[in-house]
Amino acid sequence: MNLINRIGQGIGPGKMALFAAIAWLVTITLLHAWISEPGAKKRRLQVGFLPITCHLTCAVAFDRLSKTGKAFDAHKFSAWPDMIEALKGGDLDVAFILAPIAMAMEDQGFPGKIVLLAHRNGTALVVSKHSGIRSITGLKGATVAIPIRYSCQMLALRRLCRQHGFSIRELNMVELSPPDMPFALASGTIDAYIVGEPYAAKAELEGTGRVLCQMRDAWPGFISSVVFVTKHALKDRRQEVSRLIRAFYQAGKWIEGHRLEAARIAAPFLGLPEPLIRYVLLSSRDRVSYSNLIPMPKELSDLSEEMVKAGLIKRPMVGKEIIDLSWR
Repeated sequence: MNLINRIGQGIGPGKMALFAAIAWLVTITLLHAWISEPGAKKRRLQVGFLPITCHLTCAVAFDRLSKTGKAFDAHKFSAWPDMIEALKGGDLDVAFILAPIAMAMEDQGFPGKIVLLAHRNGTALVVSKHSGIRSITGLKGATVAIPIRYSCQMLALRRLCRQHGFSIRELNMVELSPPDMPFALASGTIDAYIVGEPYAAKAELEGTGRVLCQMRDAWPGFISSVVFVTKHALKDRRQEVSRLIRAFYQAGKWIEGHRLEAARIAAPFLGLPEPLIRYVLLSSRDRVSYSNLIPMPKELSDLSEEMVKAGLIKRPMVGKEIIDLSWR
């Protein structure tokens, strides 16, 4: 028997109802006071990322915000489908995610906006070092890994094939999570892969692969990962979200002038060897860039047209449909 029922024994129905109403009112009042208390705990913003240097601004912002007591909760995923499920399940407020995934989710009715680019460039097509593949046309009939069908990497591969006069259907495409690609190449399971860094650099350093093409050369202005925020977070926690996005943006600017220090900070956060990150960041400043991260509507409009051609969305999207820059 619960507490109210025990107290209520011997009391008439009318008085019992009044007592219950008063008890409920007191409970609600106390709960409201606790929630409104300045020191009351509130769930921090939940941010998802993958262990790739494309998501380096997440690592640097986490380090800097932790020192001010305004950190977010960061969740590392090993594969894109897991992150998608976390977003749909309400476990994430913000995600460093591939632009086509963000746009497809919006197209399919999951509300959210792209607020920032995670980086620019940073994707390469890698072939086995012992392969006879010396050109894009040499990929015909080869087994090529992509991160996921809804990726800028897949769209870039389609574009490359088209530019060289053949169809992507002449390749044997397989989906692999980025961390698995270098091993698959070394074992001979695949002939090539297209991926975000540092997994192109990893094959180079291990002596098992060589870069056949940087996407910045094949697709000027190439973008891949973006920062995607759910509609609920934008609506209910606008001030916190804006502060967080500004921190990501400032982290990108800081990285450009402190690449060596950024590698040191990112290594434990991403769970990657520091020498590997240093190689990506220092071998060429153009290999991956963290400046100019404001998304342009035309960039995303062009990307959506490639997605329509690939059958990933039903109609081209106007870039401003999916962008929210109110944090600036």
